[in-house]
Amino acid sequence: MNCERPGLRYLAVIVVLCVRLFAVPQAVGADIDSLQAKVKNNPTDPNAWVELGNSYHQGGKDREAITAYSNALEHGYDAILGKYNLAVAYAGAGEKDKAIELLQTIVAAGLAAPIGRDPDFAKLVGDSRFDALAQREQALIEPCMDATAHPEYRQLDFWLGEWEVFGGSQKVGDSKIELILKNCVVLENWTDTTGGQGKSFNKYDPARKAWEQFWVEDNGSTNYFIGTLREGEMRYELVKPRKDGGKLMRHLTFSKFPDGSVRQFSQSSTDDGKSWSVEYDFIYRKKAH
Repeated sequence: MNCERPGLRYLAVIVVLCVRLFAVPQAVGADIDSLQAKVKNNPTDPNAWVELGNSYHQGGKDREAITAYSNALEHGYDAILGKYNLAVAYAGAGEKDKAIELLQTIVAAGLAAPIGRDPDFAKLVGDSRFDALAQREQALIEPCMDATAHPEYRQLDFWLGEWEVFGGSQKVGDSKIELILKNCVVLENWTDTTGGQGKSFNKYDPARKAWEQFWVEDNGSTNYFIGTLREGEMRYELVKPRKDGGKLMRHLTFSKFPDGSVRQFSQSSTDDGKSWSVEYDFIYRKKAH
């Protein structure tokens, strides 16, 4: 599975899943003996109980794992992770109802994890209650893939494609705009007619309710824009310091025309927005294939 991280709680669950998936098989019996001794000497240590529960689970002793994980919860182990472990043990023991009930509880509490891809829940697949939870969780961890639920991530899709770019009647470059990172990033791949290159990451930030563009050229220069979709146009803005102590303001606007072409229009100001100068006015035209 893909060990990714959209949040601390999710990261913790992913770590648990990855450890289970990629752990090197051990002599479970000897391991259990040492861990039983450890919890006997430290009966209030929740982590010791979790280690014992993990060892039981790896050895196929899910009834014993249920007891160990329950003790970990009683002694203060993280409620979300603890209940996740307990759900795994109940699933392994064939107690579907208890496993699903625990998963419903922790999903309601805000867990976002790919439970549908966890092999420990293989016995639950096909149960409509579990399948609904797995689908909900998948939508939470891959929001950019669901255009119906999250149309804001698709506001710049009109820029996608392979383009020839013109300034007036003169060709100035080529650009390929594509979706990456599970459709969360609109990636720009720019090459001008002299061979110069640049790339930009464009993404929607749900916390700001705004778009971001991070542009990098092959000469090392960078720009960071913030913007929103207004009246059908993506309108980015930037403010950055200049070497003379002043500041540079820029407006970068993307507009889709009825014929499918896209205009990229850039303006700048060095007098706090009192006056604006055109930097460039490009038209993107789809390449013929």
